[in-house]
Amino acid sequence: MDTVEGIKPGLEGRLERVVDGDLLTHHVGGKGTFATPAMIGLMEITSHRSIERLLPEGHTSVGYEVHVRHLAPTAPGSTIVVTTRLTEVKGNKLYFEVECREGGKLLGTGIHKRAIVPATF
Repeated sequence: MDTVEGIKPGLEGRLERVVDGDLLTHHVGGKGTFATPAMIGLMEITSHRSIERLLPEGHTSVGYEVHVRHLAPTAPGSTIVVTTRLTEVKGNKLYFEVECREGGKLLGTGIHKRAIVPATF
């Protein structure tokens, strides 16, 4: 697949959530903390949503690589903001910078790669 019209570097996504429910891990004791897999999942969702409306009919995007560092804990009830920025498009491959913050505190940062594929489901 050639590059998709409208999906260009610079596209940004943003998602704000309260850390509760299935975003928490409890095996660490106490009231729990923001789980790394949950943070990565929110980064993937935010990346997909930032380009979803531009996808060709009958196509979707799927994640295929994640390199993220979870840098700081977050307590239950905290509000976090996930941001993504598309940095490169190579054919059907999309490269994102991803970040998660609680206010001014950087919680996680990294890169996420997605591919545009036929939606066969």
